[in-house]
Amino acid sequence: MNTIWEIAASLSESFILVRLCNRFLSFKNHKLIPLKSIVFFIFLALENIFFGQHEKWENTSGFLLLLLILGYSILFFQGKIYEKFFVAIIPAITILPINLIILAAFRALSGCSVSDIVNPGGKFRVPVLIFSKLSFFFVCEIIINIRKRSQYSLSRFQWFIQLSCFFITFMIAYSLLNISLGNDKVPFLLFVSIMIAIINILLYIMMEKIQHDSTIKEAYKVSQINLTAQEKFVDEARERYVEMKTLRHDMRHYLTTASELISTGQIQEAKTYLEKIIEEKVTPIVVGIDTGNIVINAVINNKISACQKKNIEIKCMIDSQFRNINEMDISILLSNLLDNAINGCAGTFAPKIELTIGTRKSYTYIIVKNSIPASVLSTNPNLETNKKNKSIHGYGIISMQKIIEKYNGSIEFQEENNTFIIEIWLETY
Repeated sequence: MNTIWEIAASLSESFILVRLCNRFLSFKNHKLIPLKSIVFFIFLALENIFFGQHEKWENTSGFLLLLLILGYSILFFQGKIYEKFFVAIIPAITILPINLIILAAFRALSGCSVSDIVNPGGKFRVPVLIFSKLSFFFVCEIIINIRKRSQYSLSRFQWFIQLSCFFITFMIAYSLLNISLGNDKVPFLLFVSIMIAIINILLYIMMEKIQHDSTIKEAYKVSQINLTAQEKFVDEARERYVEMKTLRHDMRHYLTTASELISTGQIQEAKTYLEKIIEEKVTPIVVGIDTGNIVINAVINNKISACQKKNIEIKCMIDSQFRNINEMDISILLSNLLDNAINGCAGTFAPKIELTIGTRKSYTYIIVKNSIPASVLSTNPNLETNKKNKSIHGYGIISMQKIIEKYNGSIEFQEENNTFIIEIWLETY
């Protein structure tokens, strides 16, 4: 009977850990999620049953548990490695303090011995298991709910400080747990255990405050990026207007000259003159992309003009009405995508960009391909900016991600045959 309770406790703990990982982090893709979760659950259960329940394998069990969660997070979830490592250590920084508090509380209230709680046949073993797993479940639910209300934007140094603090409290809790197994000063141990729990809570609150401030700072920089993009749209529109106004002014002179040539019988000279005017003055500013949306036309056509000036071959295949999507959102998205593609072409022998926009079921998809001189993802997997002033650069991708989240979409980066590929899906129908 006691063995059944031990196995049930192991299974419940494994279920809580699977739920924690799946809800704390975001999957890279939503294919086969139930299968991934079941396989992960089985590995956790086997680790807990065969290692976690044996005292001599206790340290090995904790290390294996961390590796399993970290491996699962890296393979299937989005986010920075710091977030994934944080999820991996949550069991260590919560289970040990919980067990320590419950152990000390039961000994203080009942006056029982350690063997009555720790040994599988102890009379308080089952209540302790139930209380500890329920407490672990509620703590994980609190962490998940806090996570759902906010997104962490901590720097590498901030993550290091927070994880170090949690690791230190874990080591303290682990040491106290070992001391408590052979110590009669139960009230003192209970007091210290509660203090450790409070320290962890305060650290988590502090992390919430830090990430809140970081989120505001990031939002400000993203808004600055978007404002800069809007100003760029205005400048480009003004430039196009000046070009058209200048062409209109000059056209009168061109037509007058052509008319004089014709009136004097110089037909061939007039034809040659007009062909030269068309080639040099008209063709460079006439770009034939018409999506049905003036704002989007302006963005794409301006980027096409930029490509022509840099001798970059660009192809556009657009089959979308852009319904239910804000003009400024799609403009900022396309502007960032095409600017990155233009920059990515630098140094290639035959620079080339392909833009594909279409619809499939309830989604609008955007695919941008550009030639690259060397692999980007192998040397810069997080696509961090290589510009000197990182405090004001590197927010283009963040800006895109904010827009993609707004439309319940996804973004994926790939490389194939010296070509960098960005594929975006937006729920717009």
